[in-house]
Amino acid sequence: MRKSAALLSGVLLAALLPLPANAEPPPIWTRDSSDRLFPYETRPAGASSTIDLYAARNETEAAQIAVRPTADVQNVSVATTPLTGPDGATLTDISVRREYLHPNVVDAYGGIETDGTGSKYYDALVENTPRTLAANVTQPYFYSVHVPTGAKPGVYTGSATVKSDAGNTTVPIRVTVYPATLPPTDQSNFKMDNWTTSAGWDYDGTIKAIPLQYGVKMYDVNWWRVIEAMAKNHARHRNNVVFADFQALLIPNTTIDAAGNYTFGWDTFDRFLKIYKDAGALQWIHTPHLLNGSTDSRGSEVETLQRAADGSTHMVTLPSGSPEATAYLNKVFPALKQHLDQLGLTNRFYMSANDETMKSVDTDAANWMYAIYRKYFPKPLLNEATYHIMNPPATVTADTPIVDLYENNVGYFQTRKQNGTELWMYNSGQPGGTYLNRLIKMYLNKTRLIPLLAWKAGATGYLHWGWNYWYDGTNTPIDTFDSAQTGDYFLIRPNKAAYDIYDSLRSEAQTDGIEDYELFTQLAATKPVLAKALANSLLMNSFTVDKSGVASDTVHRQVLDALAAGGNDQAYPYADDFSGGSQAWQSKGGNWSVSGGALTQTDTSRWDIVSGLKGRAYGDVSASVDLQIRGVNADGGDTNWAGIVIRNLNPTDFDSGYLIAQRNNGEVFVYRNGTALGKAQNPSYTAGQVTRLRVVARGTKLTVYAGPKQLLTVSDPNYTAGGIGLASGGVNVAFDNVRINPDVNPAEGSKVTTSSSYEQDGWGAQAAVDGQRTSDAASMGWTSDVGTTAQFDLDLGQVRSIGRVDLYPRTDGSNTGAGFPIDYKVEVSTNGSAWTTVANRTNQTRPSGVQTVPFATRDARYVRVTGTKLSQDPAGASRMQFAEVEATGGNLAAGRPVTASTSSEYPNEGWLRSNLTDGARQSRLWNSMGWTSESVPAGSPQSVRIDLGGPSLVNRIDLYGRTDGASTGQGFPIDYTVETSTDGTTWTPVASVTGAPQPGAGPVTYTFADRTARYVQVRGTQLRPDGEGGYRMQLAEVEVRQQPANLRRHRRH
Repeated sequence: MRKSAALLSGVLLAALLPLPANAEPPPIWTRDSSDRLFPYETRPAGASSTIDLYAARNETEAAQIAVRPTADVQNVSVATTPLTGPDGATLTDISVRREYLHPNVVDAYGGIETDGTGSKYYDALVENTPRTLAANVTQPYFYSVHVPTGAKPGVYTGSATVKSDAGNTTVPIRVTVYPATLPPTDQSNFKMDNWTTSAGWDYDGTIKAIPLQYGVKMYDVNWWRVIEAMAKNHARHRNNVVFADFQALLIPNTTIDAAGNYTFGWDTFDRFLKIYKDAGALQWIHTPHLLNGSTDSRGSEVETLQRAADGSTHMVTLPSGSPEATAYLNKVFPALKQHLDQLGLTNRFYMSANDETMKSVDTDAANWMYAIYRKYFPKPLLNEATYHIMNPPATVTADTPIVDLYENNVGYFQTRKQNGTELWMYNSGQPGGTYLNRLIKMYLNKTRLIPLLAWKAGATGYLHWGWNYWYDGTNTPIDTFDSAQTGDYFLIRPNKAAYDIYDSLRSEAQTDGIEDYELFTQLAATKPVLAKALANSLLMNSFTVDKSGVASDTVHRQVLDALAAGGNDQAYPYADDFSGGSQAWQSKGGNWSVSGGALTQTDTSRWDIVSGLKGRAYGDVSASVDLQIRGVNADGGDTNWAGIVIRNLNPTDFDSGYLIAQRNNGEVFVYRNGTALGKAQNPSYTAGQVTRLRVVARGTKLTVYAGPKQLLTVSDPNYTAGGIGLASGGVNVAFDNVRINPDVNPAEGSKVTTSSSYEQDGWGAQAAVDGQRTSDAASMGWTSDVGTTAQFDLDLGQVRSIGRVDLYPRTDGSNTGAGFPIDYKVEVSTNGSAWTTVANRTNQTRPSGVQTVPFATRDARYVRVTGTKLSQDPAGASRMQFAEVEATGGNLAAGRPVTASTSSEYPNEGWLRSNLTDGARQSRLWNSMGWTSESVPAGSPQSVRIDLGGPSLVNRIDLYGRTDGASTGQGFPIDYTVETSTDGTTWTPVASVTGAPQPGAGPVTYTFADRTARYVQVRGTQLRPDGEGGYRMQLAEVEVRQQPANLRRHRRH
């Protein structure tokens, strides 16, 4: 008791001792978890000192706390509090780990794009015990919180405290928990397969690494402690594929008598699997490859179990295809099948024959083995890590190409996937360069993005070498902390004293990526276009990516917000005449530039050149481009081509999605994965002419046009949504006037029925729904034959919600407006039989511009315009003529022109007036941020105005603030008025707001009684500071609707 009291007195005395003169706590700042910190890094200007995290339930989120003392400081550690949220609920599964500085990190083979300089990198996450920090060296701490499945959604707050002998600093922490819930590890959509060292495989490092590191023997009590720690670690990190060599695990319990009779013993195998099952990490099993590839001195060999001289069982290789090997496999495979059946795991077990096959003789050996395996497993799961495409290929059921092999053969792997072969991704020490991989010197966010690349490709799994291959062939324990290392052989490190695992920044980033995969999968179930657009904002392909962890965190939050918001999918109308450059496009290959008002590509040497549209995606869409082939490669000549790719998996893919292209010999074709789906001749084409190539994709049907002329229709179910790119093969080409209509106007490309139609000289029924609002020689629009009345019917293909029909008159010079009906009515129908008149107009004067017919929003599939009194065409004959007919519903502001009092136009960063109505509610730097005013002095009002294109019935306006992470809501006006006008001069307020709070991710919505408006304006009279000494008004998106009464919400602000 006296001893305890003395100790307590000592503690109290120490606590009461004064700090050294002028002692101050070391400076700190915070950073996201997917961007590295470096020992030489100083506190950036404006760096945050708080942590804000956004998480689904059953998700782990993290951030880093950087500590950089100006003088040596002792006893530094980080303490945490529980996080308290709704109704007193708490989050308590919180950890803080110190990041270990590895002094000898080296470049990987072949060179990589590195983040940082020198050889010192943080990676391992070790104990957060008090320690001395050196002056002017930045030490990061990794703070993470796991949100349990049953957590109440809402905001949780608490803190972390950086403690030291120089004083304490508190870091406020806020975690927003969303209603979305990730599935348990063993019920995941994604198959995460970390190549794990335990038993078997090479029968060298695999069986030596754990004993050497931990000082244990295989299968002793402490070896099993390590396996238990590994299983728990896999469950925490969503690794749900158990990498287990079933043959190696048979060795301890299998007996073989002198006559060669086998008694397979499954006790060790079962114990191994039970550990993973009990930990929640067993959803699938993958046994490593049984074949050893051929060398110059021997052929392929298969690993078998044989009787040793002392009567024990050991592994012996036999020549593949030999009678002895065949006889053995015909013993072990049926025994394996019988046992897996008993465990209920037969349909969860992946078998591999080879690894990274490069020789056809090894593929032959694999197919020999798989043929035997299939005798006993009629529905096998077979995969192999793949470095090369072999011909013929191994008869696997899952392709597992290394990332760059997939990138360069997208069409091949997608075709196999569509024919029933599962697709995984694979990483090892390769690829290097700028490709996605998980080596230490690489950008950390690249590790996180690999599962998202798999999601975009439709891959269901990811095989990652290597998780814990702690071995260098010397039969001595390697130093996993301070020795030379690239990050190839191990992702984690041994915690020897505890028979446990030290995680790493890379293992946590990998887990973040797996969690992203699950969330994107959930979002795609209801909003596939939005999910693909957000993914496209991070990844254009497997080597053109956003390397910023902040960007990934921002998109992660946007996915959570979109899941919580419900509602419909998004649409991204887009038009580009390249007058402002080509910043919205990302090229893969080729020689691209903006020249003469067009986007040109002059490299004729390749047939896989694409420029993809950034950060957008499309499902049902009408897409068109004016293209001119200006030169061709002699190889192929006029059969070379240029065109447009829609619904591709990555925006720069030309062999996923659908390639619609024009050859210089006049042929137009549709390809999927390099295979022709259809072709037709453009009869009016001459080499080198400008062609307006257009495709209308609705559901599985693709219709292709040259100008207004329909050339061919194909049907294919394989791609339903994706990106858009401009592609060329062997040509010098100019692209211009790209126009993308994601069914904002569903009349485009719809079926037209008329009372009569003149189909010559640029006139035709389809020319009135070709997306071209003006008349020219190639597309004048539609004209009836001579008569006293005429009728024009649209079939929109399915019932849609519409509230406006726009009639565009002919616009050919002095003939503008001729043929527009004097008296007409507009009717709609859901079934083509029962019609409702929505407008009846008489005595119409000859128009010079669009005539808008607004009406109360209603469901309709069919639209009919009947001219009951016609005007005269230029020849004096009575006809009904339109350049274009459009139908509009939903967001009436989509794609409409925007004007503003001032505007800072930053196309590279994504700030543009036009981005206020581009459909992108989510702010994405480098893609679409929305609109921002210029930086103005205090008290300077700013305004932004949208022209809806004509009088419209409206009753709802949604204002979206910016949603880019920590900047969410910045620039949203404090005091403002929302107003409408029919003429742009006289304004009627919708709402006048003072003291508006900074909004979150959702819309600020105003609903009101139906009114007619052409213009919508937001006037900000008190703005927020912009951090640059001025004030700005900023909005990500404005949407305008006329909703039926039963769908209206009360306004909120």
